[in-house]
Amino acid sequence: MDKVIEAATKLSTAIEELPEVQEYLRLKSLLEQNEELKEMRTNIARLTNEGKLEERDNLIKIYNSNPLVSNFEISRKEVEQILLQVKNILD
Repeated sequence: MDKVIEAATKLSTAIEELPEVQEYLRLKSLLEQNEELKEMRTNIARLTNEGKLEERDNLIKIYNSNPLVSNFEISRKEVEQILLQVKNILD
């Protein structure tokens, strides 16, 4: 069992060191720390709770058009594809 854990640890480390994963983590951190985007996420949730769906949808469009959000989504999809490839190899 130790060999399995060791192999899993090596795989995890190798994945974390990939440039695509590093970029994803960098963008995720920037996205979470951006005050303007935090406020927009809060307002989207508030509008949803208030049932103001048209206003919410408009704010979501503005949020999604932010370059940081766009780049994060592209990066997220790249990492997702990498992980799916790893999963397919392991299956």
